[in-house]
Amino acid sequence: MKYWLNIAKIFITLPPMQAKSVACRRLLFVFLGAIIIFSGLAYRVVELSLQDLAPRAYQSAHKNNVERGRILDRNGYALATSLNAYSLYVDPAEVMDPYETTVKLSDILPDISEEQIFEKVTRDNRYVELSWRVSPAVYQKTLQLGVVGVHAKKRTTRVYPQKEEAAHIVGYVNKDNKGISGIENSMNDKLSQGEDVYLSIDIAVQAMLRNEIEKQIAQFDAIGGAGVVIDVNTGEILALASLPQYDANQYAKADDDARFNRATLGLYELGSTFKIINTAIALDSSVFKATDIVDIETPIKIGRYSINDYHPRPGPLNIAEVMIVSSNKGSARIAEAFGVRTQKKYLNNLGLTSRLDLELPEVATPIVPNPWRRPSLISISFGHGISVTLTHLAAAIATTVGDGNRVLPSLIKGGKHKDFDEKIFQKNTTQTIRAIMYRVVNHKQGTGRFARSKGYAVGGKTGTAEKVKRGGYDTKLNIASFVAAFPAHAPRYVVAIMVDEPKGQGFSYGYATGGWVAAPAVGNFIARAAPVLGVAPTDEKSPEIRKLLKVALPQLDAEAKNAAF
Repeated sequence: MKYWLNIAKIFITLPPMQAKSVACRRLLFVFLGAIIIFSGLAYRVVELSLQDLAPRAYQSAHKNNVERGRILDRNGYALATSLNAYSLYVDPAEVMDPYETTVKLSDILPDISEEQIFEKVTRDNRYVELSWRVSPAVYQKTLQLGVVGVHAKKRTTRVYPQKEEAAHIVGYVNKDNKGISGIENSMNDKLSQGEDVYLSIDIAVQAMLRNEIEKQIAQFDAIGGAGVVIDVNTGEILALASLPQYDANQYAKADDDARFNRATLGLYELGSTFKIINTAIALDSSVFKATDIVDIETPIKIGRYSINDYHPRPGPLNIAEVMIVSSNKGSARIAEAFGVRTQKKYLNNLGLTSRLDLELPEVATPIVPNPWRRPSLISISFGHGISVTLTHLAAAIATTVGDGNRVLPSLIKGGKHKDFDEKIFQKNTTQTIRAIMYRVVNHKQGTGRFARSKGYAVGGKTGTAEKVKRGGYDTKLNIASFVAAFPAHAPRYVVAIMVDEPKGQGFSYGYATGGWVAAPAVGNFIARAAPVLGVAPTDEKSPEIRKLLKVALPQLDAEAKNAAF
C-alpha cells in the first residue's frame, strides 16, 4: 500500500509533462516484465510436455529406422543384407541448363537414356526422381560435377551378394524395403524388426545343384529345370534351384519365366518317380510282398486307351522287378489290387494332394483327379493324372525312404519341430523300398544306371512324362526327372532333379528321358556334394551293406537285357 501511495505522490508533485513521461516508462517496464514472466512459464510448460513426449518420439523414430535383418545361409554366409545408398532426384525449377545437366548426368547414370534424363530435368514439377537407388560413390560424383538442381536423400538399400544364387528362395523387397517375394516376403515382419533369418540352405551345395542342372539344360537344349535337396531326418532343404535364374539385384529387369520358381510353383506330372510310392503303398498295406508275382503281359485298357510299357518284356515279374524295369503295366496291376481308397489315403498322408506348408509364398497346390476313379488310380500308379511340385515329390520320397514318419520340408535352419510322429510307412516297407531303389541304379536292367556315384550307394528312380497340353498330352514334349536317396542303405539326403522339355541328342541316341537327362545330373551332384554334406564313401560290397540292400530278383538276375531308359 505504501508503494502505491509513494507512486501517487510522485504523480501529484511532478509537473504534468514529466509525470506523463515517467508513467509511460514505468508502464513499459511492467509490460516487459510480464512478458518475461509469462515467457518463462510458457517455456517451462513446453519443457515439461517435451520431457513426456521425447522418449515416445525417440522410440517411434528408432522403430522406423531399424535396419532390416539379414538373410543368411545355414553357415552364416549373407544372402541378403542392407547397405547405405541414396535416392537421387532433381528440382527442374533449379536447373539452369537442362542440356548440360542431361549430358553430365548421363555419364554417371548409364541405366537411364539421355532422352529420359532430359524429360525428367525439364518436367513441370518440383520433385522428379532420377534414381531411387544409387551408391555413395555415384552420389559423390554428382557432387563433384556440381550439377545445380540435383539433390539426394540418404536411405538404406537391399543388396544380394550371391546375385543369381538362391534368388528364388531369398526373394526381393520394394522401394520401401518391404518384402514382395520369397523369404523377404514370408519373413517380412521378423526382418523388418532387425532380426536375422538363418536358412537351411547351404550356398555351396546350392551352387553345385544349380551347376549340374545347367549342364543338362544346355546339353539337351531344354527350356528350364529345377532341383531340390532335402535332409531325410530333419526336413531341412539344403538346396532348391530353379532355372532359368535371375540376378536378385536386378529383379525389375528379369522376365516372368526367370522369376517363376519351377521347384515350388511349377506343377508337373513327374512320371515313373511315382512308382516308388505305388510300390510302397502295395507293401505297406500288405496287399503284396516284394517277391509276389505280377502279370505284365495281359493287356490293360482304360476305355479306348491301352496301357503300354516303354520297353515291353515277356514273362511275369515280381513287385521289386516291376519298379526296377519301370513297367507301367505292372504298376497298374499293383494299384488295381489296393484300390482307389488306399491310394488316396496314402497320397493325402504324404502331402501330395495339398499345398505344402513351406516358408515361401510361391507354393502351388497340386492338381488331383476329381472324380478319383479307376482311370485315375491306374494313371497315378505311374505318375500321370496328378500334378505336383518337385518339392512335394522330394518330401514324399524322404518320408518313403526314411523312418516312415512324415517329413515336413523347411527352408529355415533347424527345420520344423513336430510334437508327435506322423507315421506313414512301417520300417520294413522303407527298408525294402531302399533296396529296390538301389537296384534301379545298380542292376544291369535298372533304368537309373547313369545316376551311379562310386562309393555313395545311390538308390533312385527315373521319371519321363509327356507334358500336359489342353485336351491331352504333347508326345514331343517331356518332363525328365530323377529322384535319389543316398546312402541307399541309410539315407541321409534325397535329391530330386527335373529338366523341362529336353530334346534328344545324337549321343543319347535320340532319347530325352529321365535316365538320360536327369539321372546323370543327380549322380554328378552326389559325387561333388557328398563330402560337403559330411557323407563319407562306403564299401558297397561289404556284407553289412549288401544285406541291407538285398532283394530277390529271380527273373532279372536270370536274364539281363537292355535297360529301359
